[in-house]
This record gives sequence, C-alpha cells and structure tokens, in this order.
Amino acid sequence: MAHVEDLRSQVPKREERREESSIRKIIRHHSATTSGDFWSFWNQTWSQFTPEWQTGGYHEIILRDGTVQVCYAPSMVTNGAAGHNSYTYHICLVGDGSFTDVQEKSWHERVQRAMKTLQLSVSDVLGHRELPGTVTLCPGIGMSEVRAALWSGEPLTGSESSILKIGDAGPQVQQLQTDLIQAGENLSIYGADGQFGTETEAAVQAFQRKHGLKIDGIAGPRTMEKLEEVLSQGGDTVNDHTPNPSHQDAWKWAQEEGLLNGKYPREPVTREQLATVLYRWHQMIKGES
Repeated sequence: MAHVEDLRSQVPKREERREESSIRKIIRHHSATTSGDFWSFWNQTWSQFTPEWQTGGYHEIILRDGTVQVCYAPSMVTNGAAGHNSYTYHICLVGDGSFTDVQEKSWHERVQRAMKTLQLSVSDVLGHRELPGTVTLCPGIGMSEVRAALWSGEPLTGSESSILKIGDAGPQVQQLQTDLIQAGENLSIYGADGQFGTETEAAVQAFQRKHGLKIDGIAGPRTMEKLEEVLSQGGDTVNDHTPNPSHQDAWKWAQEEGLLNGKYPREPVTREQLATVLYRWHQMIKGES
C-alpha cells in the first residue's frame, strides 16, 4: 500500500465546496518536471496566480518514490484543467513524461480508490489532453494503455526504465538507431550498433529539433511516440542523408554484398564514402581478372 501524506489541513484553500456527486471524471496529469511536490509547485508557480488561484492544481500528487500527497478533499474544486474543474478530480504524477514503477503502483491504487468513492468507471478516467478544447502533452502517456491496465487490474510498469540515453547499450538502443535511420537521421559512422554514443545522441537531438520536441538527446516517451508516428507515416519526407546520386551504384552494390552492416566503419568517414571505395576496388579487381 502506498505511503500517504495528508496535507488537507495545511494547504491553501477556498471556502466554497461542491457535492461529490457532481464529479464525473478522474483526470491523470504529469507535472512536466523531474522532481517536486505540492509545496515546491505552490511556491514556485501556483502562488503566482493568487488571488485567482486559491487552491493548488491537484487533489493528489504522486511523488517519484510513490508517496501520495493528498492535497484536497473531493469536495474542493482545484485548478487542474481550465474550464473543466467543476466536475473533475485530479491526480498528478511527478515526472516529465516518464514515471517509476512505484508511481504507477500508487496511481493504480489511488485511482481504484477514487473510482469506488466517486462511483465512477474506467471509462471515466481521462488524460488531461483528452478534455475538450485542451491542447497539451499532459499526461505524457497514452491513456488507452492506462485504461487497459485499469481494466486488467494490474498496474503499468514505470516508463522511466524505457528511457534511452548516452551510455546505454543493447537491443533497445539498436532498434532506436534503426528507427532513426529509417526516419532520415544520420548514423553514417557507427550505424545501428546497439551503443548509445555521441552519434546517436546527435541523431536524437536532430530528430527532436525537427519535430519541436525538447532537445536533450534523450529518447524518452515523447520522442519515442513521435518517432513511432513518423515511421507509421512512412518516414520523414526530407532526408538529408540519402547517398549522393553519383554513389548510387556503389551504395546498392555494397548493401547487396553485405559490406555495410551498421557496425563499421568506426573511422570518421561516411558509409557512402566507404561504399564508393569498395566499389572502385571491386571494379579494379574485375578489370585485372
């Protein structure tokens, strides 16, 4: 069971109350920060809206270690989603689109509790961006996946473990590299070698820049979601790394011969250059024979 901190007697609040029966939806949020809690959010952001904001943004906040801060009773209207606060109950996970296993377990437990208390169903659990007229990336996760987990009765695995960054290695990195290449990004030196080095970081940054994402070189949920979207549409329409037309014969030959396997060369030359050298060498050998 999640550790609960009851802050309801301490937090700023308004006088008005609502009937719990008026609550029709439970909303999942993320904080878009890598850390924080009610008090840091209040002191650094929410209090700046006073007197407009008489309360904080959420009824519950789930910290990175799974601790649940219960901030307001359901009868209190908070400021979770403009235009929708009168009928919604807000639960926020601290994170910028990635969450820990213990957070997901706490979320599962708390939303189940809220559904029972408010007499709501899984279909009444929405993400912030699913509310009409709302344009936001919040809650940083696909809600179909969230609701499927609620229907199954098993909490999600935290998405934090799926983040890929410099220094990582393995099949997941190799798949990321393959997808980046297919999306038109430049991995001409090492290719899909399964090692997340500076070349892969630069390719991720280039992809993020092209698609208006946070440019940090980390392949997190937002970047992976956009990459999947791009690939589902057939890849980027603009590819600055297609072999020069003068090298097309060499490129095709080198690929057919299996000489460009995504691991070599490890020297600062492009695979297109290598293909041309190999092709010319091949033509020379043919001429000698």
